Amino acid sequence: MNAAVQRLRRAGLRNTAARRGVLDQLAHAVGGRGHLTVNELYRALLARGVAVELSTVHRVLRQLVELGIAHTVPVGRTTTFGLADDAHHHAVCGTCGDMRQLPAEAVAASVAAARAVGIDTELSGQPGGVVVYGRCARCLTAAG
Repeated sequence: MNAAVQRLRRAGLRNTAARRGVLDQLAHAVGGRGHLTVNELYRALLARGVAVELSTVHRVLRQLVELGIAHTVPVGRTTTFGLADDAHHHAVCGTCGDMRQLPAEAVAASVAAARAVGIDTELSGQPGGVVVYGRCARCLTAAG
């Protein structure tokens, strides 16, 4: 998280309570699904006593994505946000939104194939990633 704060400062942005709160929540999300929606972040900040407006959370997330500190993964009709410390890949259930991180070696061939056709997955020094959509075992069983 120190690297993220340094990037904020280099961009001329202050380390406000809202920015610290969002970064902290995203850092703690790494252990679970790894990503949070805007509303999940907003509710978590309020629960921690961080007085913040929903519009501020949106603005902070937009800034973090623009700086390459955070990234987005679309899940259904919503967008989730996670830290972009290093390149990592996701498998997302298109039915329930369950998200799992994939080992880098598992998608290495896809990344190499993208580069071979002229698509670089790491732009401007920002880590990239691959998102694979499908259905989880629970949703497949329920649809059975």
